[in-house]
Parts: sequence; structure tokens; C-alpha cells
Amino acid sequence: MTTRDALARYFERRGIKPEAESVEEWLRENWAYMNVGRFRVPIKPLYGYKKVVILHDVHHLLTGYDTTWTGELQVAAWEIASGGCGPYLLMWNNRLLLFVVGLILRPRVTWQAFSRGRRQRNVYRLQLRDVLARDVDEMRRYVAAG
Repeated sequence: MTTRDALARYFERRGIKPEAESVEEWLRENWAYMNVGRFRVPIKPLYGYKKVVILHDVHHLLTGYDTTWTGELQVAAWEIASGGCGPYLLMWNNRLLLFVVGLILRPRVTWQAFSRGRRQRNVYRLQLRDVLARDVDEMRRYVAAG
């Protein structure tokens, strides 16, 4: 299964993307959506932020960290430790802030995710199109090869 297909299923399960909409259609949309409780809140992505959010979601898919607040803290710690956010300055700010919040609110799980990330690598320096076209198991091996 390609990462694109696995991500589409991931998005559908979490209500991020309507089931009837393809990943390509979702990528072309001018808005991103965040679930807040039972509400789907539209967010206007700035400066290529939607692309980096998709790569971030690939990290959720590959690491198994969920999309709860704790999971977001874990992914932030993991992303910082596994190579950072590349050229995405807004994501660097977001990840560093969430990492600090995680160390304060959930220090044990945040530090465990950071430690795991130090032995792995992320996909922020890869092209989104290439990541989505690869087999999801191949991408898991790439991340784990750190």
C-alpha cells in the first residue's frame, strides 16, 4: 500500500478528509481542517504550511503516535529529535513550543518520544510527492533506519 493510500485511510478515520474526496482533491483545497471536539474547524494554511502538515501527518502514520494532545506532544518531540523541521520555519516554532509544553505537562512520554526520535529520521527533507508515492512499509523502514 502506498503512503498516499495509507494516509487517505488515516485522514478518513480521523475525519480530516471526507471519505468521498481523494487525497489529490484534498491537497488542492485552499483550507486545512482541524478537529476540535466534535467540530471540524477550517484553517487557512500559510506559506506552504499545508504541505508540511501533510508530512507531519505522515509522521503520525509512521510512528503510531495518535492525534490526541498527548500524541501531538509526542510527535513534536520525535520530530525535533529525528532531524527537525528542515526549511519549515513556522513548523520549527510550533514543534519547539509543543516540545516545551510536553516537557512540562507530560514529561515522561515526551522524553520517551524524543529519545526514540534521536535514533530515527523524519521525512521533512524529502519531497512530498515522493513520500506519498512510496510504499508505507518502505517509509517505515526509512524512518527507523535513522
